[in-house]
Amino acid sequence: MLEYPNLSTRGNSLASNPARIDFELFMEASQNVYCPDTNPTGAFPLNVAENHLSAAVIKEQLTAVIRQNDIPEWVLSYTHLLGHPEVRAEIANFMEQQLCHCPISPDSIGLSAGASAIIEVSSFVLANPGDVVVIPAPSYPMYTNDLGLKSGMDRYDLQTHHDLEEIGGRAPVTTALLDKAWADLQAQSKCFKVLLITSPDNPTGCRYSEAQLRELSEWCIKHQVHMVVNETYGLSLIDSDDDAASYCSFAKIMHEAKSDYLHLWYAFSKDFAMSGLRVGVVHSLNEAFMTGYANANVPHMVSNITQWAIGELLKNTDFIGSYVVNNKTRLNQSYQLMVQTLEALDLPYIPSKGSFFIWADFSKYLKDHTDKGEEQLWIDIYRNSGVLLTPGTGFMHQKKGLFRIVFTAVSYAHLEVAMERMKNYLRER
Repeated sequence: MLEYPNLSTRGNSLASNPARIDFELFMEASQNVYCPDTNPTGAFPLNVAENHLSAAVIKEQLTAVIRQNDIPEWVLSYTHLLGHPEVRAEIANFMEQQLCHCPISPDSIGLSAGASAIIEVSSFVLANPGDVVVIPAPSYPMYTNDLGLKSGMDRYDLQTHHDLEEIGGRAPVTTALLDKAWADLQAQSKCFKVLLITSPDNPTGCRYSEAQLRELSEWCIKHQVHMVVNETYGLSLIDSDDDAASYCSFAKIMHEAKSDYLHLWYAFSKDFAMSGLRVGVVHSLNEAFMTGYANANVPHMVSNITQWAIGELLKNTDFIGSYVVNNKTRLNQSYQLMVQTLEALDLPYIPSKGSFFIWADFSKYLKDHTDKGEEQLWIDIYRNSGVLLTPGTGFMHQKKGLFRIVFTAVSYAHLEVAMERMKNYLRER
């Protein structure tokens, strides 16, 4: 019997289950944020991927855009379903110069209200209900809702390793693993429709090399599987001495292959500290996909005032170039602090090559190697140190005791305090 008989089955599920396990504690911590002057015992919400290292810089620039420019008349009218043509042209130019380093046609990109909307609309157009999206585990928990809630796709979590030492800092997906997933799904009479890669990865921070991307894309084209690469953290790179980890945008492979099976996602929420503005970008050379995407995009369009502000910001190419460099410097500074903390605690972690995260193994502190034991450790760390991490539950990795730490969620100075508190608690434990 439905708990809420006045709702649909979907409505019952949504009313009964939180979108993510850590959201309630995130809201609690967000109302009690640490401040050395006014709230010295406050909390450190390091579980949601926001870039507070560069937010003030972006705020200043957007304020200047609004104050110094007249809002054009088109902002108050309906516009193209994929986004205003002038704004898409600015975004295409930005992607060419900063992210992709290859030609990007404005006609090959579309805008939706955030990365979640881009993911949802893409899956709605590409897949039928019950089709399968293969995602390497561990991976972003909200992919489950973004891909399955409305389009009805099933998530297949590709277990690429158990212990972190098995992969080190290497992006783990191989064609041999895809062959196994293909055989497994065929045996279940299921359709392997989409391979979803995130590079840099969430939560491991791994980057897929150009050679890896080429190999995976060739496999997908051969098997008529849509390959999507999420490059939401494409400009948030960690310095690395590993030449194999040099960043390559999937757009380069797409430009050369010109295949209907290759697609790219991007958003301004992470690299540009604009999570509240809700601007996601899809790039595809599949014209039928882009047409279908436009028609499905009506409820998900980015507000015109937001499109205009982003477009004006991107026109200042000198600022964009310097911002990318300075943001990376801030990112690397906070990352190094996280590394020092984990090494001081002798905790295994995956060396990050990009994104806002470190994926670390706290399993030696578990009293019970189960979901319940992991959740208890997560809550204990928060209640005793004020540091709120993202628990491994939902990332669909088999090993228990793994946590994601967002090192960009607070300023460097506040991160120093947070890490000292976490170290003190864990050493006592």
